[in-house]
Amino acid sequence: MRNIRLASLIAVVFLGAPILNAQTTSSPTSTSHWTVIPSPNVSGQDNVLAAVAVNSSTDVWAVGQFIPDSNQDITQTLTEHWNGTAWSAVPSPNVGTLANALYAVTAKSGEAWAVGNFINSSLKSKSLIEHWNGQSWSVVDHPHAGSSDQLFGVSAITPSDIWAVGIQRDASGNFSTLTEHFNGSAWLVVPSPNPGSTGNQLLAVVAISANSVWAVGQQTGNNGPDNSLIEHWDGSKWSVINPPTDPVFSTQLFGVSGVSDGDVFAVGDKQDNVHNPRTLAVDGVNGSFTFQSSANSGSSENHLYGIAAASNDVAFAVGDSLNQAGNFLNLVERCTPSGCVQESTPNPSQGGSNQLGGIAVVSAAEAWAVGAFDGPNAPQTLVLHRMQ
Repeated sequence: MRNIRLASLIAVVFLGAPILNAQTTSSPTSTSHWTVIPSPNVSGQDNVLAAVAVNSSTDVWAVGQFIPDSNQDITQTLTEHWNGTAWSAVPSPNVGTLANALYAVTAKSGEAWAVGNFINSSLKSKSLIEHWNGQSWSVVDHPHAGSSDQLFGVSAITPSDIWAVGIQRDASGNFSTLTEHFNGSAWLVVPSPNPGSTGNQLLAVVAISANSVWAVGQQTGNNGPDNSLIEHWDGSKWSVINPPTDPVFSTQLFGVSGVSDGDVFAVGDKQDNVHNPRTLAVDGVNGSFTFQSSANSGSSENHLYGIAAASNDVAFAVGDSLNQAGNFLNLVERCTPSGCVQESTPNPSQGGSNQLGGIAVVSAAEAWAVGAFDGPNAPQTLVLHRMQ
């Protein structure tokens, strides 16, 4: 089973390096509607942003992980904030003695919640939830499921109604879905289905209302191809929604978004034993999902990791594409019910890799996307801003 989030992925695949200072940020550059906005790097080692969430145009959060200069054998959580003028790094706690990472973030009413995982001294992965209360980040007590667990997606309806999703692993090594809910007082594990015979994982969630929450990921079986996993919360229970299937390609969904049940967008990738990964987009109208056309600009791999809907008719998806030189380039697509079309975006590392993993919209005219790009010695944070 593939278990990918951009914060982990980028640290492994970044290769080339332009001649830049690893602890400075790139100057603003613009291509089409998208502009590179300077963002902090808190160490001279890896700095990666995996997700972004918007409270307002002057209150935006991005999260990820970094490797500290003082100890290059550990990763620590990274949180950054936009105040309407500039991005700044904000201290966030670390629980794990070997690794800490934040993969997703949500924001409501001036607060924010981020989820991920940490690895303890026993080499066990444990889920991590952190909360911004308007003044500081703190670790949130919550249940741990299975012998190990991770959270990859989080979405808030209100500050007292929040969903997080991920995976749990039992003592035999089997993966199954994990959903947790915050009811205003405590986080609780909520049972969720596992249709795949050999493994199931949830990688993203969007909470539209108390009676409608969508989660996506992948289910695996003994006989391929493996299929995407789509689940829905109706206010009382989770149920599996039939995903569109391909007779040849295995499919998986990394991101989901929507403002109503009338049109829910989800993105990921598809691949078989012959072809390299290609982008995947599905459109869900009133609970019925179908494949949607999407762009593939890379000569080799193409992936979409995140999506954010501005309305029932417009969403923006982000990911990467691999060129013939072996470098990843940013991939941004504008999605409508007619399909997803690539938008021109800047790549600050001209001789290395650039990748986007998270996106959030302020409005149909304004969006933020985050990821990382090659610095001279290690990945640096990457923030793109869209203004139409």
